[in-house]
Amino acid sequence: MDFFEYQFDSLGILFAASLIIILLFQILYYLFIFGRTSFYKADKKSQQDQFPSVSVVICAKNDAYNLKTKLPTILEQEYPNFEVVVVNDDSLDDTSYVLRVLQEIYPNLNVITLKENVNKFLGKKYPLSIGIKSAKNEIILLTESDTIPTSYHWISEMVKGFTKNKDIVIGFTKTESKNNFLNTLIQYESQTIAMNYLGHGLIKNPYMGLGRNLAFTKKMFFSVNGFIPLYNIQVGEHELFVNKFSTKKNTSVIITKDSINQSVPKERVEDWLLQKKKHYRIVSYFKLKDKIITSLIPSTTFLLYCLIVTSLVFGFPWEYGLMALILKYTLQIIIYYKSSRVLQSQQIAFLAPIYEILFLPFNTIIKISALLTKKEKWKY
Repeated sequence: MDFFEYQFDSLGILFAASLIIILLFQILYYLFIFGRTSFYKADKKSQQDQFPSVSVVICAKNDAYNLKTKLPTILEQEYPNFEVVVVNDDSLDDTSYVLRVLQEIYPNLNVITLKENVNKFLGKKYPLSIGIKSAKNEIILLTESDTIPTSYHWISEMVKGFTKNKDIVIGFTKTESKNNFLNTLIQYESQTIAMNYLGHGLIKNPYMGLGRNLAFTKKMFFSVNGFIPLYNIQVGEHELFVNKFSTKKNTSVIITKDSINQSVPKERVEDWLLQKKKHYRIVSYFKLKDKIITSLIPSTTFLLYCLIVTSLVFGFPWEYGLMALILKYTLQIIIYYKSSRVLQSQQIAFLAPIYEILFLPFNTIIKISALLTKKEKWKY
């Protein structure tokens, strides 16, 4: 193998050192951050001997179908003491009718109806705040009208995160699998984002949580003035709340099988693109260190490919770049494979290297577009 005998000049040594440093960083990141979800093990010794009262809070707007088909699974959770609070935010469809019918069947359903002229703030922070304030119980568990628990023990599992001094519990929501290319892209992106924020949460560095599966104490919520510091921001009430107020001491992560719920994926490309723009707008409001965290893997991946292309231009042995990619792809596939099993999500491990390359330029374009968009009407 002649390339082992290649004599590097000073430029070649710089290339080799840079390649090794970036590759080593990615290997460590995959193992110690993404790997936290891949090798997650629940504490089997922990026994649930307490069942604190819980209020599940949902904000709904023009979503009668999802409420009719999905809300009963939440209302029928196998938990001794809970209520479901649905804030009907000036819906114009059959939402009010569906909720009235469900109230006749389920006594633990409480409905709050808001009119359009009541909510003078952007997004759904105000309706959610009203729902949380109206909740009877100390533990608040948030989800959304298009999201359904995959288990009747969802509440029980999420409550386990409220150990001593924990005020915030971050859960995971998988995306429903569908047999089309767009859904596969969504599955890859959702899993990648989840492995990052869940992994950091598991190493006591929480920076994000999603409102489809997020719990906190009512006392903590109002002690920090709830969403009031975020009222001038239209997007990201859940993500920004966690980013602003979660700490290594007050936050836990639960990703057991029964704690996972499932949401409906976007079916139109334009809706998905709007969702991606919304995500990047949210990230733009993160703390500086958390903005950096979200860009570490994309930026180092870009540098890695740039180095490999540069090596070919300058005539360095291509075999070194190939070995780096083989090592990276092998670890990447293993981590994505095991993570998919833990998160109960669609298996996209063997396509992950391809999608990573595809998303590098695509995400950059979307990110720039999101930051240049001064005002957007985000649908919730």
